[in-house]
Amino acid sequence: MLETLNKNTTLEDIGLQGNRFSHSCLMKIKKIAHRNVKMIEEQEPNRLKAEIYKLRYEHGKLEQAKTLLRQQKEEIENVKKIKQDLKSHMQSYKDSQAKQRAEM
Repeated sequence: MLETLNKNTTLEDIGLQGNRFSHSCLMKIKKIAHRNVKMIEEQEPNRLKAEIYKLRYEHGKLEQAKTLLRQQKEEIENVKKIKQDLKSHMQSYKDSQAKQRAEM
């Protein structure tokens, strides 16, 4: 009977009053029931711990993506500024060339 009860992981309580089991056998059965109760109680916290670990990992990946996005936006702004500077230099060069042609 103890082997069968030991395999059963859903047993939480068993009423064995008024029986002929020895005290040590009753204590083992009580221990098995207590083990099962503890396993059931720990299932949800363990699942939540796993979810927290997963979310922390995802948060780290999100932070990396945000950093990369920020860097890319800064790079885009730098390229836009360089482009604008080049346009203004090109326009001033065209103006100076047109002025030189007009003077000739």
